Amino acid sequence: MSKLLKSVFIGMMFFQHCNPEKIQPSLLEGVIAGATYRYQYGKAQQVVTTDLFDTQLFSEDQIEEDPCLITFSPRGYISLKFPFEEGFYQVPSDVSITFHQPGVTDESYQATSGFIEVLGVNLGRINAYMEANYDSLNRVEGTFILDNCY
Repeated sequence: MSKLLKSVFIGMMFFQHCNPEKIQPSLLEGVIAGATYRYQYGKAQQVVTTDLFDTQLFSEDQIEEDPCLITFSPRGYISLKFPFEEGFYQVPSDVSITFHQPGVTDESYQATSGFIEVLGVNLGRINAYMEANYDSLNRVEGTFILDNCY
């Protein structure tokens, strides 16, 4: 009987450390225009007249290595405006998230639901988690780190 109690006690100690809330969320990924999207890097530039930042999130198949130098992406990407401040921002009331179609400059879709949670800001770098949905062909979820381009 003591071996059984000892096994149960050790098992409880082991499973106590398996807290699902402490699992690291995955990198931002999903689909844009039905094609797989996985975040690689992005850029943010402050809007001169406000405290908001224009942000573009590029996928892992983007060729340019410095996101601050990208002026147009032939791949699907995501753009949004939000402040570089810790907080929780709801779509569409607090923030607007746009899915840009691959290689198409004038076709895009505004996310109809979701949120961005800014987890931390440090020296021009932001750590955030986002969930955004337009439909089954345009949706993303996960974390991203973003640098401010001056």
